[in-house]
Amino acid sequence: MAYILTLAVNDFKNIFRDKLLVILAILYPVMLIAISQIIVQFIAPSLENSIPLVARYDMLFLLFTTIIPIIYGFIASFLIMDEKDEQLLTVLRVMPVSRNSYLIYRMLFLSVFSFIVLLVFPLFSGLLENTQFSYIEYIPIALFFTLLVPFSALMVSSFAANKVQAFGILKLGGTLFILPLFSFMLKNNLKYIFSPIPNFWAFVSLKEVISTGTNDYVHLGIGFAYTLILITILFYIFNKKN
Repeated sequence: MAYILTLAVNDFKNIFRDKLLVILAILYPVMLIAISQIIVQFIAPSLENSIPLVARYDMLFLLFTTIIPIIYGFIASFLIMDEKDEQLLTVLRVMPVSRNSYLIYRMLFLSVFSFIVLLVFPLFSGLLENTQFSYIEYIPIALFFTLLVPFSALMVSSFAANKVQAFGILKLGGTLFILPLFSFMLKNNLKYIFSPIPNFWAFVSLKEVISTGTNDYVHLGIGFAYTLILITILFYIFNKKN
């Protein structure tokens, strides 16, 4: 327990030492809420007559709930990149502390923050008014979105040799995570062409919660299993390469 506390204190120091990480960890989620409120309170009412569909914010909510865990996955990947540069991961191979345990802690540390923000965001975004959204049914979906933190962190740190490459991989990954939004424009089973992208399964479940107030636990369960398998594979690749 003391070891975990020491690591957590060190992580807070590392985050607050880097202005970019401070902005991403604290200010970016606040900015997403502010943007949502500006759209709902000011932009949408002025466009309501000319663009009737502007009142539908569900796609925007899906987008922002994807961005949140990616932000924290980015922070986790940069902390890992710093540790790689300092040869800390190599040192852990000969230390009594399990390297796997350390990496799992690294993933969980920022996953907790992501989960908290994901739980708070629906309450203050204003994007879900006049919908059938069920907060209780949303909680397991928020937990699923939290899996994108270790997934994106391992995706970046497994294949990036430096921070410049990390930026590039994250930008590519961020684009891929947005693509499942287009699945709602397709009819019947064509939407499953986006199924290899993990958050597609969360999108299907979340859209159901917004539209009907009920959860699609079949899609959610498949998404959980599929994403955990991908995380395990990335974890193996990361350990082999580092």
